[in-house]
Amino acid sequence: MIKVIIVEDDPMVAMINQQFIERCEGFQIVATVGSIGELWNVINEDIPDLILLDVYLPGETGIDFLQSVRQKQLSIPIIMITAAHDIPTIKKALEYGVIDFLIKPFSYERFELAIENFLQYHSLTTKLEKTDQDTLDQILIKERGPSCLHPAGNELHSTLPKGLSKLTLKKILHVVVDQKGYFSTEDIAKEVDLSRISTKKYLQYLNEIGYLSEELKYLAVGRPIMVFHIVPEKEHLIMSFK
Repeated sequence: MIKVIIVEDDPMVAMINQQFIERCEGFQIVATVGSIGELWNVINEDIPDLILLDVYLPGETGIDFLQSVRQKQLSIPIIMITAAHDIPTIKKALEYGVIDFLIKPFSYERFELAIENFLQYHSLTTKLEKTDQDTLDQILIKERGPSCLHPAGNELHSTLPKGLSKLTLKKILHVVVDQKGYFSTEDIAKEVDLSRISTKKYLQYLNEIGYLSEELKYLAVGRPIMVFHIVPEKEHLIMSFK
């Protein structure tokens, strides 16, 4: 399990952060604290794998903590979650090495992207002894488009367009593969507990790469709706997302 500490002095915001983390498989919240002093008390007992850190806290700020971590040469991945949106604060946080910066209020989809970036970093730094340029690029260059077509025409996609999360796509694929015949955006949205608009973006992406096919379904009453079905021979296109 990946051990997480939430650092947030607003109980409501801390609860939201906790709920978001609990929706991510493989994560365990080991402590929720409201000050840097409390945070150090926990860290001195056991260093976590990830810290969700607010900037504005009573006493020392999140930026003060980042500076101390750097001085102590501790290696702790940190995602900054804060209402601070001034450039000097953001610049300081990035200079001190946070792996992502989320400005309140943010969506769960954006939170998932931050967690996905962390998981790539975590995998690289804990599971591999050596790496190559392509593996590093997946972490260091986050805004890459879909992967290039292979000469043989097999479009093996391993990256997503900006704004889509691999974690969310996995959830949607898990539901999609269980569908029998045609299904609608609303069918999938209900199963994954996601808005219809967000779900449609993922289904459209799967349609664009060829894994899904879409067509209009005419109803006895009312307007026609768009429905999808899986193209079985294109399953290789989504193997990297499973």
